Amino acid sequence: MASENDDAGDFDKLARRYLDLWQNQLAGLASDQALTEQIARLFAAANTQVASAMQAVQGAHHASQAGTSAAASSPGHGADDVGELRKRVEALEARIAELESKRGS
Repeated sequence: MASENDDAGDFDKLARRYLDLWQNQLAGLASDQALTEQIARLFAAANTQVASAMQAVQGAHHASQAGTSAAASSPGHGADDVGELRKRVEALEARIAELESKRGS
């Protein structure tokens, strides 16, 4: 039984070390302003692509329902929602930039 307890302790140590390494790695990445900006641009591009794909799917869905007389619009899944999401992401990006500038000074 002592061997099993030793193994459990070794796994705990290994898990803690793994998490510490990841935390250090992410902290280092977060401090790199150029990388942070590049990741932000990547996410912005990905968001644009996802929004376009969602609009295309919704357009196809609405086109398929055009022939039915009782087609109801789907609540909360239109272009306005994508615009709202973009506004919220932009607000978050501005808040992050403000916090980063305060941290740097």
